[in-house]
Amino acid sequence: MTLKELLKEWLYENHRDEIKKRTLLRYESIMSNYLIPNWGEEDIYPLSPRDIQHWINILKASISVGTNKPLSPSSINICIGILKQAFTYAEDYEILEYNPTRKVKRLPEKKDDKLRVFTREEQIRLENYIDKLNNKEYFIYILVLYTGLRLGEVMALTWKDINLKTGIMTINKTRYKTTDDKGKWYYITDTPKTEKSIREIPLPHFLREELLKMKREKNSKYIICRNDGSELTDKVVVWRLSQLLKKAHIRKLCFHSLRHTFATRALENKMDIKTLSEILGHSDITTTLNVYTHSLMNHKKQAMRKIKRLV
Repeated sequence: MTLKELLKEWLYENHRDEIKKRTLLRYESIMSNYLIPNWGEEDIYPLSPRDIQHWINILKASISVGTNKPLSPSSINICIGILKQAFTYAEDYEILEYNPTRKVKRLPEKKDDKLRVFTREEQIRLENYIDKLNNKEYFIYILVLYTGLRLGEVMALTWKDINLKTGIMTINKTRYKTTDDKGKWYYITDTPKTEKSIREIPLPHFLREELLKMKREKNSKYIICRNDGSELTDKVVVWRLSQLLKKAHIRKLCFHSLRHTFATRALENKMDIKTLSEILGHSDITTTLNVYTHSLMNHKKQAMRKIKRLV
């Protein structure tokens, strides 16, 4: 059996129904761009851990198809993960007696410890600029700044997801772009990646009031849409944010920074970490602690400054 045959059997006959469509696409891309072109015709039976490690060393010197830059450690780790899963499948189903990837280690990934967050002054300037536009199509940025939703989550929001009487917003789906069998791109609405991502968020009073007004004015299924009710795409939403920041003379940050900004402001306002973790939809509280270590440190400093000597 060749590596190409093993990878396809593992992915399509064993693993396909266990993963999301976007994960499947990512795996297919990695396999078709890096694994199969280089080693697809290799016979898997004589492969040793040294052979696999040699492959990893070659990947370290490879150029990314998408960026034309050296392949990142995270991309190489996806390659390693695919190989490990495929060879574990081969061992479990007695295709091989020994898994040659068992001792192969993933590469350390350099983490950017500096969280990209808008300062309070930048947030005020951004909100004031949006308010002056008086255009409901830009409400998405205010909504994310005060709920911490991910881009896919906010784009998937429908009016059925918000109880305007109780002010409770339910997050139970996400929207993302994928391709059909012919390679044509289209948007799909799917369940979130993890169970913890399904959650209920109580809305601040001003958001609830704003949504009530929008509900009376808009006749559309989705909350985030154009003023005439037609579709507003992720690409336009992300591009518009970059233009807003430029016009408001605010440093350029990505859409996800709105989510980080919400979390940072919440911690500054003394929201407890467990509540924040649940609102953000993190898989566990450790994720929240790891992501917002810097913000938590500022909170700790403020708390420690209040401690006075007793004598």
